[in-house]
Amino acid sequence: MKYLSNLFAITLILSLSACSGNAQTNTEAATAKAAIVEVIDFHNTHRCMTCQTIEDKTKAALQKKFATAIAEGKLVFRTVNVDLEENYDIAAEFEAAGTALFVHTRKNGKSEKTDLTSFAFMNATSNNGKFESGLIEEVEKALQQL
Repeated sequence: MKYLSNLFAITLILSLSACSGNAQTNTEAATAKAAIVEVIDFHNTHRCMTCQTIEDKTKAALQKKFATAIAEGKLVFRTVNVDLEENYDIAAEFEAAGTALFVHTRKNGKSEKTDLTSFAFMNATSNNGKFESGLIEEVEKALQQL
């Protein structure tokens, strides 16, 4: 009888352990599927003035217009050095070999990428108003999708 009660206790413990492991996996999956907009500035280790200007003006515009969304975790700004080995996968996903600017929307496990690289290079140094308004417009569209 003692053998059966010990066997039952071990089985119960193993069953509960398995359930808690699945709960953690489900939580991690839910986090991966969280609705979020990322503005990602890819760059190389050695950066030109234009590349640095794109980053600086992007940060400034996002802080100015979207401070609430950033504080709520709906909007994230990231810089990614494509020369670092730990960033190869994300650089490959976005096909970024150097400076690139993307608005990336993730919702319900789906991903949408808007490439603003050409727009950024054409406007970041010469037309600040156009750069800021264009970036804000794209981020607003992305946030409306959440």
